[in-house]
Amino acid sequence: MDRFDVIVLGGGLLGSSVAMHLAARGVKSIAVLDVDLGGRYSSSELNAGGVRATWRSEMNVALSLASIEFYESVRDEVGFDQKGYLWMYEQARWPGAIEAMEWQNRTHGLGVLALTPDEIHAHCPVIDQLDGVAGATFSPRDGLLNPNLVKELYRARARAAASVRFENYAYVVAVDPEPDKVIVRALKFQEFSPAGDQAIKAILCDAMPPEDAAAVKLTADVVVNCTGAWARRVAPLYGHVVPVRPVRRQIAIAHARDVDLRPWGMFVDPSGVYFHRESTHILAGWADPDEPDEFRFKYDGEHWFEEKIWPALAARMSRCASMKHRSGWSGLYEYTPDLCGVIGFAPGHDRVIEAFGFTGRGAMQSWAAGRAAAELVTARRFETLDCTPLRPTRFAEGKLVPETLSI
Repeated sequence: MDRFDVIVLGGGLLGSSVAMHLAARGVKSIAVLDVDLGGRYSSSELNAGGVRATWRSEMNVALSLASIEFYESVRDEVGFDQKGYLWMYEQARWPGAIEAMEWQNRTHGLGVLALTPDEIHAHCPVIDQLDGVAGATFSPRDGLLNPNLVKELYRARARAAASVRFENYAYVVAVDPEPDKVIVRALKFQEFSPAGDQAIKAILCDAMPPEDAAAVKLTADVVVNCTGAWARRVAPLYGHVVPVRPVRRQIAIAHARDVDLRPWGMFVDPSGVYFHRESTHILAGWADPDEPDEFRFKYDGEHWFEEKIWPALAARMSRCASMKHRSGWSGLYEYTPDLCGVIGFAPGHDRVIEAFGFTGRGAMQSWAAGRAAAELVTARRFETLDCTPLRPTRFAEGKLVPETLSI
């Protein structure tokens, strides 16, 4: 039986950040278990790479701002392109946006600007059709980064500071807390088994491991659950039913002649469609409110782009009237009832910590959220940023942390 100081379940951005911060705090023996460490189906890899501190809840601003300060310090290593978020609003939502902007600037000094439609066009001339747009907020400190580079940086720093074992193709089937340890049981399989890539997909979608998987048993002083959209499967293994919903989100890549968005950062349209440059192409996504809660990765392809994305882009940019769909993908978001993350000890357990539910903000908050979880492991309390409002018990207590500015 392998023994570790800490076992981290889930090796995406947040799990890798936890490992890095644990190593920096002197934890010597760490295991990170994941079905898909490479990230081909990972929410950490399949997101749009946006980073913003312009939220409307104190916790989200604080977590994002602390992370942005780190990304600024490693700008070239993670591809942090700090060209801002331009968030457009229709008239009904514009007064609320102004009120939020004033709070963000007054409380956190974010330097957010309010732009008129003429100023939006002056900022980005390719946006030349602004019917129905009352104004926009522009947050210059926000921007885009490469989530894969961030994750690899976390892992490299973790390995440099401690004995960290990143265990791939490990499907956790039991988490048994005991008074002096936590026992974790997993099934190990090989990527190049007869099932191959389909084995990963079968586990992630249907919880069905390949027949040739080998049983392994590990123990640790503490376990940290960073399984994201799969937390609803993992948390019940130690007796906690969590209100996390897996929801598919789709992203399209398209090309429009004479549209080059590289000088700018992220744009959010009043329709809910968000878009930014992807080399000389356009990356665009949209959250379907009717999307069911399911573990699935099917991308609906060109017809989805033509129905949901193209009309919004063509209505905002005349040069997008003629554009070509190139490709796309889908990944999973993890929704909690208040659209905020979870950090804290699992109810009834002092050796299991939960850190998940950061849907749509895993990239932008992973550094600070990982630090907070590592503090709980080593100090048993938050030391730098009090994340108590994000405790797992808040849903049962009716003390939600509402966030109204989600894409």
